[in-house]
Amino acid sequence: MLTLLQVRKLRKIARRQIRNEKKLKLYLLNLNWIKIRKQKERRKRRTLTKLWKMERLRLMNNQQLLTKVA
Repeated sequence: MLTLLQVRKLRKIARRQIRNEKKLKLYLLNLNWIKIRKQKERRKRRTLTKLWKMERLRLMNNQQLLTKVA
């Protein structure tokens, strides 16, 4: 039979272990989020450069059409 003090100590130890595991789990999840965020940034940059190039080509074609007409 455990005394009240021993029961409290056991509960305290159990809580501490759960908290440490949770911290570790969150840390590992956070690592994944960092990788995902970097990947999203790369995709965003690529997409923006493609859009920019398309816009420049469109403007250049419009300029060529205007010079041919004039």
